[in-house]
Parts: sequence; structure tokens; C-alpha cells
Amino acid sequence: MKALFVLAVVVLVLLLLGQVRVGGRAEFNAEGFFLWIRLGRFHIKLLPAKPKEKKEPQKPKESRKKKPKKPKKERPPTPLPEKVGGALEYAQALLPVALEAAKGMWRGLRVDVLELELTAGGSDPADTAMLYGQANAALGALWHPLTKAFHVKDGTARVKLDFDAPGMTVYGQAALSIKIGTVVWIGLRAGWKALFRALAARKRLKRKRRKAA
Repeated sequence: MKALFVLAVVVLVLLLLGQVRVGGRAEFNAEGFFLWIRLGRFHIKLLPAKPKEKKEPQKPKESRKKKPKKPKKERPPTPLPEKVGGALEYAQALLPVALEAAKGMWRGLRVDVLELELTAGGSDPADTAMLYGQANAALGALWHPLTKAFHVKDGTARVKLDFDAPGMTVYGQAALSIKIGTVVWIGLRAGWKALFRALAARKRLKRKRRKAA
């Protein structure tokens, strides 16, 4: 009974961990480009990176005499046609698995936040109005393909007028995430298929080499 209880707790913990989302968040504004990675509710900043502290130069260690290595037996090089043929055999076997895994990752990926903002500015009202129209057209051309390609949970797109701004300014923010359980499941499934396909390709190569010999 105790073993079943422990097993149930382990399964419950794994299911909860599988629901945790990992991903990243990027932001672009007038100050530059910023990038974070996400693990659940925790965010770690990657860009811009903090400057590293300069370390004091270490004193050179006394060189020790290395023991002479035993000469390795040289194997005859594999002919180029066999190398190419083997690589193609493995590529044909593993490429469908990689494409299937990529499609699964793409379907599991979610855009939590997608925000685009263009600000049209200028001292001349006529030029600013023209710039405002161009910004609306550009944002519409970008927004439709993005929302069609991704599952967007929270998305906003807008164009603003600011007569004090020197010209066109751009602000963007995007946050992507995927469940750990989805990544693990796709990875295990793809790894299992890739193993069997690689073994089958290896057998086929051995048969071809035996026939050639």
C-alpha cells in the first residue's frame, strides 16, 4: 500500500512538472534589444549581458613532464563513396523523425504575449498623417501572417500619433512558451523512433557492404 502511495505521488509530481511552461521573452524598444528565458514563473535575463569582471592573471603552473603516449594502430581510411552512402542512408532514415518532432514542437508552441506598436511622429502634420497611414498598412501586413502562423494568447497591435517624436519609432514584445511535458513526450517518442530507424539503416549498410565485398 505504501509503495502504491509513493508511486501515485511520483506520478502526480511528474504530471505537475509537465504542466510547467518554459520559453523566452524578447523586447525591442528605443533603448535596445532585451532577451529573457523563462522557467515557470522565473525569468532570467540574457541580453544585454552584464559586463564580466576582469580576473587577475594567474601565475603559470610548473610544467610537468608528460608520459609518452603509446602509438595508436592506424585503421585504413573509409573510402569516400562509402562515407557518403552511409550518411545518406542515415539521413533518409532519421529525417522523417526530425520533421515529425519539429511539427509537434511547432504545434505545442504558444505565443503568450505579442505586442507591436508603431509611433508616427513629426513636426509637419501632413507628413505625419502620411506616415501614420503607411504605419497602419505596414502593421496590418505584419500582424495577419504572425497571428495566422502562431497560436497567440494575448496580442495587441496599434499605431500612435506623436507630434513631438522625431519620426517613426517601433516597440515590440513577444513571449513564447511550451510545456515541459510536451517537450519530454515529443523527445521520447522521436528518440525511440530514431533508435529503431538508425539500427535498421545500420543493418542495411552492412548488407550492402557484404554484397560489395
